[in-house]
Amino acid sequence: MSAMNNPPAACGDLDVARVRQAIEAALAPLPVGDRLDPAVVTTTAQRLAEYAQALLPRAAAAHGTRRSSRGPGLAGLGLTHVRYRLTHVDCPDAGTDVDAAHVWCQEMARSCQMLLGLVSDNGQGRAVLSPDTLTDAERKG
Repeated sequence: MSAMNNPPAACGDLDVARVRQAIEAALAPLPVGDRLDPAVVTTTAQRLAEYAQALLPRAAAAHGTRRSSRGPGLAGLGLTHVRYRLTHVDCPDAGTDVDAAHVWCQEMARSCQMLLGLVSDNGQGRAVLSPDTLTDAERKG
């Protein structure tokens, strides 16, 4: 399954609550002894890839490569990583290796978390961060 071959969810119609639910479901611990359902893992992979595709342009617009004199910054590198995964790292076939497909879903869920964090800002084009999480360089602007 190539994530780029699936049509992305419309950016204007993105339901953040559904994105968060998909992230939580993909990252939920699997009870000992439970087996993964390949059909559910496949659906989850498709959904997370669509959400990442919908979030990526928003995050890139807000945080792209603002620090061009010093490089793209951490957000820019994260965006590059997600873009690469969407175009070059297909989800393994859940029917063949459900565990590998599940790990792919978990990684994509973490990418969606990052993208959601980048687009959930305070209206000033910056992700909301508490002052104690910023480095000295970031505090200075």
